[in-house]
Amino acid sequence: MTAEECKRVQASFAQINPVANRVAEAFYGRLFELDPSLAALFEIDIALQSAKFMEKLAIAVKGLDDLDSITPFVQELGRRHGGYGVKTRDYGVVEEALLWALEEELGPAFQRNLKAAWSAAYWTVSSIMIDAADANV
Repeated sequence: MTAEECKRVQASFAQINPVANRVAEAFYGRLFELDPSLAALFEIDIALQSAKFMEKLAIAVKGLDDLDSITPFVQELGRRHGGYGVKTRDYGVVEEALLWALEEELGPAFQRNLKAAWSAAYWTVSSIMIDAADANV
């Protein structure tokens, strides 16, 4: 992930932060459309889960320009997700749902460069989560 991609992601996140719950609800709606089996991994109210998701996403986005500062947090997140039953293959559908939700909210501003930046950020963080979950097995 480049410094420019990091800036793009952080700036666009600042735009969606005021409507974070709406973005998270769109994300989960799309996620469960794409893979209904993933709904079984969530035992809490989806509104509460949406708030938690955006809280964790905010920490990750804020730390993109200093990955060392968030690596322990992201590793723990990965281990917990592995414990919940999230599989490596699930990360691809999560990315698809996240990019869709961001595009729904940002509209025409979510052009190819911004989408690529979000994808790079997603896989930068997700690879740390996956590695931590795999090491914890």
